[in-house]
Amino acid sequence: MTTNVDIRRPTLDDRDEWMRLRRALWPDCDPPTCLEEMRTILAATDQLALLAFVDDRAVGFAEFSIHPHAPGCHTMSVGYLEGWWVDVDHRRTGVGGVLVRRGEDWARAMGCREMASDTWIENVGSDAAHRALGFEETDRLIHYRRTLESG
Repeated sequence: MTTNVDIRRPTLDDRDEWMRLRRALWPDCDPPTCLEEMRTILAATDQLALLAFVDDRAVGFAEFSIHPHAPGCHTMSVGYLEGWWVDVDHRRTGVGGVLVRRGEDWARAMGCREMASDTWIENVGSDAAHRALGFEETDRLIHYRRTLESG
């Protein structure tokens, strides 16, 4: 268990480390789009970003928002874990759990009584991490597409 983890809200001064962590989770997010999303989160009252620092180095992040509803939830205004990443060398040390608990505290202060999240079906590591923190699976969804022939 990590004992010297410092959790705090990022500022634009943290943008390089925050972007590094975000792009580790979402590699398809190009830097200009990623920076715009970060600015939006910082300005929003219904969104929260947190960075985890160990020995003054950013090792993880989590982003939260408030959704009006989420699959499997029974209340309106649900805290939502939008994104969550911990560098590989700091996983299974408690950093991720501390990030999520701080986000839950924020959601509770925002009037939420439930938290929700999602992950890709094939992401067994994320599934295990969610379950370890007490999340329960509520639904599975597979999206389909088909090209329409002209005429």
